[in-house]
Amino acid sequence: MRRAAFGWLALAACAAACRATPGATPRDGLDGSAAVGEEAADGGGEVGEAEPVACEEGRVAEAPLPGVSAEQRTAAYWIERTRAWADPDEVLLSAERIADHDRALQQPVEGRGLGRADLLAPIDPAALRAEVNGRIASLRASFARGEFVDARGRRFGERASAALAPREGSWELRVELRAALEPLEVRCGPTRAGYYTVPPDEEFDRNICSGVRPQEPVQVLADWDDELWLVRTATVVGWLPREAALSPPVPERWRAALAAGPRVRLAPGVRLAADDGARLEVRARTTFAEAPGEAGAVLFADRAGFHAGRPEDGSPVEPAERPLTRRAVFEEAFGRLDEPYGWGGRRGGLDCSGFVQEVFGAFGLVLPRHSGHQARAGTFSIGLEGVVEPAIRLRLIEEAARRGVVLLQFPGHVMLYLGTTEDGVPMAIHAFHEFAERCGGAEVDGASREVLRRVGRVDVSTLELGAGTSRGSFLERLTRIAVIGGEAGELLAGVAEYRAAAPVAAPRAAERGGGGPAACDDTLDVALFRSPRVPHAGHRLRVIATSVRPLEPVELVLFGPDGTRYVPAVHRLGGPPWAWWVELDDPAAGEWAAVLGDGTRVEACETFRVARHAPRAAPREAGAPPWTSPLAWERDTEALYAAFVEQLFREPVGEEATWPDLQALLSDPARNLLHDHLGLGEDETLRLVPDCADLPYFLRAYFAWKLRLPFAFRRCTRGREGAPPLCPAVPYSNLDPDGSRAAALAAGAAGGAGAEGAAPPAEERGEGARAEREAGTAGGNAAGAPRDDVEAFAEFIGRVARSVHSATARTVPGTDASDLYPVALERSALAPGAVFADPYGHVLVVAAWIPQPADGYGMLLGAEAQPDGTVGRRRFWRGSFLFDPATRSVGAGFKAWRPASVDRATGLVVTAGNAELTGSADHPAYSEEQYRGSAEAFYDRMEALIQPRPLAPARALEAVLDALEEAVVRRVVSVDNGERWVREHPGVVIAMPEGHAVFETEGPWEDYATPSRDLRLLIAIDAVLGFPEGVGRAPERYGLAADEAAGVVEELRAGLEAGLAGRRFSYVGTDGARRELTLRDVVERRAALEAAYNPNDCVEVRWGAPEGSAEAAACGRRAPEEQRLRMEEYRAWFRARKRPPR
Repeated sequence: MRRAAFGWLALAACAAACRATPGATPRDGLDGSAAVGEEAADGGGEVGEAEPVACEEGRVAEAPLPGVSAEQRTAAYWIERTRAWADPDEVLLSAERIADHDRALQQPVEGRGLGRADLLAPIDPAALRAEVNGRIASLRASFARGEFVDARGRRFGERASAALAPREGSWELRVELRAALEPLEVRCGPTRAGYYTVPPDEEFDRNICSGVRPQEPVQVLADWDDELWLVRTATVVGWLPREAALSPPVPERWRAALAAGPRVRLAPGVRLAADDGARLEVRARTTFAEAPGEAGAVLFADRAGFHAGRPEDGSPVEPAERPLTRRAVFEEAFGRLDEPYGWGGRRGGLDCSGFVQEVFGAFGLVLPRHSGHQARAGTFSIGLEGVVEPAIRLRLIEEAARRGVVLLQFPGHVMLYLGTTEDGVPMAIHAFHEFAERCGGAEVDGASREVLRRVGRVDVSTLELGAGTSRGSFLERLTRIAVIGGEAGELLAGVAEYRAAAPVAAPRAAERGGGGPAACDDTLDVALFRSPRVPHAGHRLRVIATSVRPLEPVELVLFGPDGTRYVPAVHRLGGPPWAWWVELDDPAAGEWAAVLGDGTRVEACETFRVARHAPRAAPREAGAPPWTSPLAWERDTEALYAAFVEQLFREPVGEEATWPDLQALLSDPARNLLHDHLGLGEDETLRLVPDCADLPYFLRAYFAWKLRLPFAFRRCTRGREGAPPLCPAVPYSNLDPDGSRAAALAAGAAGGAGAEGAAPPAEERGEGARAEREAGTAGGNAAGAPRDDVEAFAEFIGRVARSVHSATARTVPGTDASDLYPVALERSALAPGAVFADPYGHVLVVAAWIPQPADGYGMLLGAEAQPDGTVGRRRFWRGSFLFDPATRSVGAGFKAWRPASVDRATGLVVTAGNAELTGSADHPAYSEEQYRGSAEAFYDRMEALIQPRPLAPARALEAVLDALEEAVVRRVVSVDNGERWVREHPGVVIAMPEGHAVFETEGPWEDYATPSRDLRLLIAIDAVLGFPEGVGRAPERYGLAADEAAGVVEELRAGLEAGLAGRRFSYVGTDGARRELTLRDVVERRAALEAAYNPNDCVEVRWGAPEGSAEAAACGRRAPEEQRLRMEEYRAWFRARKRPPR
């Protein structure tokens, strides 16, 4: 049963009239239904704003307005201009999608709906009474405070206030559906009197909530008194005089058609004729309901009643619902050019939101009545609060225009954005009353002289109108952008706020019972997964949807065995790929369905069964592989892997995130999408503690094990200068963990001559002592045959840990014998789960992309493990993701996993080669793009991906300072860990390796020395110090013109000095006292930091304390002289910011 919801949809349109504040008269345009706090209209009159000083010259603004040509007042001009950034005939919303959009706006958001009211739904008398009495009480309070006056400026007396007495007790509702016969003005309060703010202007009667067009349905709710009816339309509740031009009640057979049926339109002047003799001449912009069951006939009303008629001259009857394109919207808008302005629809005129509502209503898209609500009723919207720079605002608007039709809003006003002229001037068309303009003459009392120029019509203006006045320009005052049409795209992903999805229906009766999609299926592009592997009652059910293309707005809904619709909170991830997941704590046993979609747009659907009881674990067969792999890596499973990695490391932006080890993350059900997926309690048994080289392998193997996907790995040499790492052609895998099956097959094929691709000889493996490490670090029972699947996996992952090392990920491009392969620097190829290997042995896993916000910087986050097992995240920048395009000795950069599959002929796991992956549509394409340019080109390309819009120089400086501070704080933790080890091992001197091995050894030196970290920190310091000059060299990357660069560089130098001096951190000294330093101290000590990585030195030396300082005086120990001499010898590497060859 439908039930009317009055809430803000019905009543808030009148709220401004109830709550307007003195001095808040809308002075340029505005929204006749402004809400609380949004009284100011297009030109301003914000609360408390002083009246501008008026000049003596004329106050009427003739057309065209300043800065606008006659040609720019035509739809043809803007349709042609649109071709510069979009296709004017692109269908942004089909008729079906418009209907979905309407349904979506009816959904409550924070208890409120934005769309049209359902005039056929039963009315809740108690809710109606509470809403109406609440409004009346607010009006009464405003009268008492003197916020409203009459047309002469007098406060309302007791008699007027008495008319605002709340209605107690029960109401007698009559609920009759009628139609307006003339333009009507719905009153906000139960009185005919006008309400005005000081000084009163009869053009702005705050007691007019909205206009009603002829033939629009009006629902009479109650006889309020002898003079007024309480009524509502699809978008407003209010009062009408009882003599208002309304039809008799609609006959029952036509009630649904009038209230909710499709609308049609005819050319103005056409005469409609009915069989009963009734006639009606069609007015401009009037729409009619279709007459059900009578082809080509429309319903029209007159004082005698309702009639089904047709055009006398046979004129065509066109559906109002039609595809929405930029061309069609502009033609509708310019069809209202020069229409008179009318606050709240006064005298049939248009206010700003009424104009927008009419334009989109011509397509069947019913937007809210109030401008503030319209700004949130698009496909998505963008908030501009905090975005000060006009250039950044304009970039956001221009990019939004590439995605659809754009509305621009500030408190009390809304405009339809048209685009920019050939000279780059942004313009809009809107209904507005007046604007402020500076005029000649001296300043008065410090205020520039201004004049209010009256417009009073629908017209085209620049967004610079009002610049330099006390109100500011339209561009400066904007608070929100709304886009009606497509999805946000990468450039706006970080700022887009999508509307709610329209409800999707259950699959149809033939499959599930319901009225939803006939086909219930998913695809590799848009897929549905569920966890655990066998859902059962009494256990949490998690459903995950993935997509390789953007789909928002969508909802992920579950339908239970009895048809109950479950709408759990949706968690959103990624982009690209994208993922959505929901969970239920205790699903009932039986047949379920999951649907991802938006109204009639169903993207994926799946039915599945929830068992009554948990399945029993199958006995493990002797000699069985760790797991079998009936599935293959395809687009859907790769997308799920990306979602798994992102959710695992998900943390609020800006918060430092470190964990004791990987297992701490995997054991957390809120992070691990596959927690207890096998139903074996596996995540409480395992103990996975990888280092940086292990981390990508542990993550990939763990995911593959859970989903029964194939997993392959190779034992590679470490390589050396001029000799890159080499790996065997045939990998080890979950089906052949020790390579014996591959060796046997190869031996048989070669007549026992040996197996190409078998494990390299021990002397080539480069595994060292670490390769002999026991598997027990991974958990499980390594001795003897594994007792269950969990122990089998633990044993397998231990084998992986003994096999891989930092060079495994640094294979050079061109080889097929590798686990990873290089990809193009594109967002779609660098999804969470992709791997980054630096030239010196550090390995990170892409953890998340943080989209660029409106006036800030985006981030690429990588997950990394440390030698002590701790896991954390770090942002991408030059000081943390080191890169060199040279491939003589190593292949650094971003890489994807080679897709693994099971060869049916051999039963072995094989991986795709470069030729197969070149140009692949199913996996990231093989590419050597990263190695074709310089390191500078690599970082420039990555910066363009992370900041797809030009970043204001001040924000970019903030980003590099944040990254430097983050690196320093991480070093504090590392140095403190070393100090703790020294305290726990008194008198023990940590052995210092020789040569390049200081970067690559193991044991306490690897765990607590910081040569790699310090080298990265020194590179980071260089990047920060060189940032201002970098802006000067490439000002276009920061949205600057060449002639602006010099001045900005000087400002950045000053900002850099202030930022370095203002950012502080502390460390604990040898004497236990906490010492505070600034980033400026770190920069000044960079020469000392070239030899400050030895954990045998005291903490003061490790922070570069100047000799002879009070800070250095607390030092209690030094590294042996022999180690210090070698550190001086190695200083040249750090000074050159380059690790030595191996």
